[in-house]
Order: sequence, then C-alpha cells, then structure tokens
Amino acid sequence: MEFHEVVKKRIGKRSFSDKQITEQDLCEIVKDAQRSPSWANAQATHVYIATGETLKKIKAEHFERVDKAEKGNSEIPTVSRNNWGEKSVACQDQLMKDWGDFLGDLKPFILSQKVLYNASAMVYLTVPKTAPQWALIDLGAFAQTLMLAACDRGIGSTPAHEIVKFPDEVRKNMNIPDDEIIAMGIALGYPTDEKINQFVSKRLPVEEVLTLKK
Repeated sequence: MEFHEVVKKRIGKRSFSDKQITEQDLCEIVKDAQRSPSWANAQATHVYIATGETLKKIKAEHFERVDKAEKGNSEIPTVSRNNWGEKSVACQDQLMKDWGDFLGDLKPFILSQKVLYNASAMVYLTVPKTAPQWALIDLGAFAQTLMLAACDRGIGSTPAHEIVKFPDEVRKNMNIPDDEIIAMGIALGYPTDEKINQFVSKRLPVEEVLTLKK
C-alpha cells in the first residue's frame, strides 16, 4: 500500500477474528516501529506482546473485573473529559453521539471493551519510571508507527485505555518489572466484518488545527 492509503485505512478496530498473527509478523511490525524518532536515540520504549494462553488469562481476568464493575487504576492517571478544554470536550461529546447514532445502541461498544476486542495479540508499551516525560512523546511515535506497520500487513489495531485499565493484571501475567510504567496498550488482530469495525471518527477541519504563518 502507498503511505497515504495506509494512513487513511488505519482506523480503530474493535472486533477481531480468531485468526492468529504469526510471530514473524509481530517481530517485523516491532522492527518497523523501531524506526520511529527517539530523543537522542534513547530508545526508552519497551514492547511486551501477549498471545496464546497468556492473553487468554489476561482476557478472563479483565472480563471478571469489569463484570464486577471494578474501578480501573491505569498507571498514567485519567482525567475527567471536562478538563480537556472546550474544543476537546466538544469533540469527545460528538464522538459518543456519533457512536450511538452509528450503532443504534452502545452495548456492542461496551461489550467489545469487556472482551478486549477478541484481539489475537495485545501490545503493552512501557518506559522506565526514571525516564523524563519526553520519553512518552517517543512512545507515542513508536505506537503510531507500529499501528501503521500492522495496517500495511492487513492487521487491524486499536489503542485503548481499557487495555491498561488494570495494570496489575498485565504486570503479573507479562512479568513487567516494577521500575517500568505501563503506559499504553494496543489490540492487534484481523478485523471481522462486524459493523463496529466500519465506524470512522470525525476529524476537525485542518484550518482549526493548523496555524501556517509566512
């Protein structure tokens, strides 16, 4: 695929088939992501990928905790949507309205989170707790490159807070050391034909996000 096609084709997928991603593809996707920019080549991002029985354990525990309405405690704290600023609050409100209009019912959206999208591979990105905040900028670039690399191979993705909502379950099953922050989770898999995978979130007109000064 041409680069502009990959960028447009990569949208959040929330329903994956049981088809497994090969270990070779997972490794190649990570290798591609390693070409993302890194402050002074610090390369602080570490990648953990759960598949097979390990992922089954994580999914089962996640389902049970969500079913009990257990409150999440991600290691990068969440903030109220109302604290994002007027423009961002409006965008988030519009997103949920659009989801409701598109699906007719938000139950499929909520269930997809509960089952962790039936992903065949789950990516967890960490940085050392001693790393400066700039490391999170590198991690974001790494994550986007990883998702584009997956898309180029026909593999869908969705980054979601839901994936790192219960970091203790992730840390336990993935043997992640205590001196690393579990910063981000990305679900990977081969998308199904479910309607939930056809939703495309809106973006602001470029004039609203770009200041070009000559």
